[in-house]
Amino acid sequence: EQNWYQRGSQSKSALRRWVDSSQWTFQNKWYLLEAEESFCNNDFEAARSFYTKAITSAQHHKFVHEEALAHELSAYFYLELGEREQTMEHFE
Repeated sequence: EQNWYQRGSQSKSALRRWVDSSQWTFQNKWYLLEAEESFCNNDFEAARSFYTKAITSAQHHKFVHEEALAHELSAYFYLELGEREQTMEHFE
């Protein structure tokens, strides 16, 4: 398990460098990764914020497929929290 954590941290550091060099391409991916990590760590307020940022960034940069992915993962997040109305907004 420690090996996987270390590999994840290294990959996350690489993605952060890519964001610094090209926000247009990588910013929404970074936000989505942060959202998922926050969700896994039960930091639900941070996850909410990062999902919203991931969706907004993908919309702004015209990454339609990545916007769809961010909506889908956000919907599953809200489903797990039992927030049906929020879930349905992301699945529309």
